[in-house]
Amino acid sequence: MDLESRLRLERHVPEVEEFLASTSGRLVHRPEDEDGAYWIMMQARGQSGEPFIARLVWTVYPLRPPSLLFADSVGGATNRPASWPSAAGYRAPNDVCKPFTAEGQALHPEWATGPHAWRASGNPFLYVVETVQGDIDRANGQRAA
Repeated sequence: MDLESRLRLERHVPEVEEFLASTSGRLVHRPEDEDGAYWIMMQARGQSGEPFIARLVWTVYPLRPPSLLFADSVGGATNRPASWPSAAGYRAPNDVCKPFTAEGQALHPEWATGPHAWRASGNPFLYVVETVQGDIDRANGQRAA
């Protein structure tokens, strides 16, 4: 990740942390994590239990969407279906096929324009986290396996 992307991303982190705190979630970036890599711990609103752990990796911020996978722990494996939410477009344990992910945009070049195009305005980091939270809420916190 280039310096400009890193600085832009860091400016948006406090809003993401504030949102996650309001939903009993948490943002983690460990010293050993690459620049642009974050672990987001979240669960369906109003539910308790083991949180989902999303791994977001930004390469060029805010101009490109992040990679999004789910892990069994911070720094853990992303290939276990039980770590993934059972939400539309979340294809455990492979990818999240949605317009706000790098994987979805790579699979659907037609999403590069029109209503599914990535938008770099505002706080894209917060947009992605709020969208994932909404998807987990709509799935009532159910897991893929």
